Amino acid sequence: MKFLPLLPEAQNNYQGHKAVLVIVVLLAVVSTLRSLIHIFLPDGGSNTIAGLAIPGDANSAVIFTFAWTGLYQLLFATILWIVLIRYRNLIPLMILLLFLEELGLFLIPVFKPIASSLLTRTPPEAIGNKLLLPLSLILFFVSLIPAPERKSKAGS
Repeated sequence: MKFLPLLPEAQNNYQGHKAVLVIVVLLAVVSTLRSLIHIFLPDGGSNTIAGLAIPGDANSAVIFTFAWTGLYQLLFATILWIVLIRYRNLIPLMILLLFLEELGLFLIPVFKPIASSLLTRTPPEAIGNKLLLPLSLILFFVSLIPAPERKSKAGS
């Protein structure tokens, strides 16, 4: 069925702009590193990176939640790497999923805000989300546009 360009037969022939491919590789690297930080830092990055100062026993629940989130980020990154290596025509779908993730990360604090008294600084995600939300939407639309065909030089 050709009417669903987001659900094509999985192949390794990405037809979109090459710049999108490069940016998606960079996002996969960042996603992988971010997930490993949440899993392996002693505090899951909750205090050292996000600036959350959680007193008492509640801190262990926050550390657990950060590590748990890191696992899901690692799974997403792994799927992204698989798509980049073997199923590149699914890149637009992965970018759409990235956009939906960023949209969720933007909306969740609106409905479930963190008390400002617990934050010692602005978490990187608060800044990154403001950049990645519009970037992922732009990347999604650009990824759907077929790249112009390169003309081979005569006599080359």
